[in-house]
Amino acid sequence: MSLKRLILWDHLRGTWQYDLFCLLIVAFIFLTPKTWFEKREKLATQTARIIVKAEDFSTDKRIMTERVKEFSGNPNAEILEWHEKRKENGEIFYEIEIKP
Repeated sequence: MSLKRLILWDHLRGTWQYDLFCLLIVAFIFLTPKTWFEKREKLATQTARIIVKAEDFSTDKRIMTERVKEFSGNPNAEILEWHEKRKENGEIFYEIEIKP
């Protein structure tokens, strides 16, 4: 069996070479460990949001980072940005985007 014929899939259906190659493909699909295809690091675009009441919010990023770590339960959480929002009744709250 030549490499050129194998790469170009130049075997007719029903031949032992064709059947063997199909069997190898199916074996690869079902026997390949899932971990081979998992990404090792998280994407930079993955974020989470935390809603914080106005009385719990601080413009001091160091203080707010500690609070976010406490609220989220994640000691590695980093603040990306925050937005002030208002409810229909005028109550102010903050939406904080964090990198988990």
